[in-house]
Order: sequence, then C-alpha cells, then structure tokens
Amino acid sequence: MAESRAHEPAATQTRRRGAALEQAIYQATMEELAAAGYSGLTMEGVARRAQTGKAALYRRWPAKKDLVLEALLRTLPPAREVAHTGSIRDDLLAALTIMAEALAGEAARPGLDVMIDLLRHPELRQAFVVRVIEPRLRLIEATLHQAAARGAITAGAPVPLIARTGPALVIQTFLLTGEPPAGAELARIVDAILMPLLTPPDR
Repeated sequence: MAESRAHEPAATQTRRRGAALEQAIYQATMEELAAAGYSGLTMEGVARRAQTGKAALYRRWPAKKDLVLEALLRTLPPAREVAHTGSIRDDLLAALTIMAEALAGEAARPGLDVMIDLLRHPELRQAFVVRVIEPRLRLIEATLHQAAARGAITAGAPVPLIARTGPALVIQTFLLTGEPPAGAELARIVDAILMPLLTPPDR
C-alpha cells in the first residue's frame, strides 16, 4: 500500500482546495490560452495543467467560456472608484490610468495576441465588454457628471461620447504597440484632446 502511494502523482497526494485550487485553475487557464489560443483551449487541458480533475472545473464553470472569462477577470485589476479631487484634469487622468492598468502587460496577464484572439469570439467579446470595459467607462462618465454638476465643464458637452474618447485612445495604443500608454501619453490625451472638449476657452 505504501509503495503504491509513493508512485501516485504529487497532485493526488496533496489535494488543493478552495482559494488555492481556484488560483491554480486560473493560472492554468491563462497558460493554456497563451499556448493553444481560445479555440484550442479545452477543459481537459486546463485540468491537466492545474493538476486537478475535470469535475472540479465543471462544478464551478459549465463551459470554457465561463472559465476563461472568470480567469481573465481575476488577472485584471479591479475597476476601482476614482477619488474625486475637484480637478477634472486630475480625475480624468486617474480614470484613464485605471483603464491602462487593465491592459498592462504583466506576466500574469494576457498578452496582446491572447486578447485579440478572445475578442474574435462574439459571446466572449460581449461578456468582456459588459464585465470589463463598461464598468471602466462608467467610472469616467461618473467623473464627468460630477464635474458637470459643479459647473467645471462646458454646458451641453456630450458626456457619453467624450467618456469613450479617452479609453478608445488607450485601447488604440495597446493594439498598435502591444503596451498601454504610459503616464506621459495619458497626460497628453487628457490635455490635448479631452480638456479642450470639456472646458470653455477662457478656463
């Protein structure tokens, strides 16, 4: 009996549960995405890489779309609230920094090729938009509505359109270069594009 246990895989000798198992599954999912792409990713491949059984995956995620989206959300920084400072420029810069963080090319996060592959799939793209992009757009819209309420921006400014302009430039830089814009480029977007659209000429 002791001899048979000695030949068992390490994963079966030390069973991970709860948060430790989830983290292993999320990491395995991102590694499988990088290796095989979304189309080539299978629940079996993720389970094997995470050294767990398929049942552990299917109990939580009924389809690979659900698993991939959850893993992606866990690797991206949260869409935290912007602390309104009273300066529309500073608040916009903070909001765009949050957007850029979501695309930052850290090793634990998906690369450009993985992101492009994911967004080719309509169901996953829609879920990504709803759960990742839209919350960050709402942060910027809230920042602009706060500024409008205190009279800091031009009356009648098209807030929803302007709120999308900054993030669109952030995403464009990511698509063109593989990296989100750095702080100096974010400041240029705010100063050269957004502020002239938002504030009267005499401000």
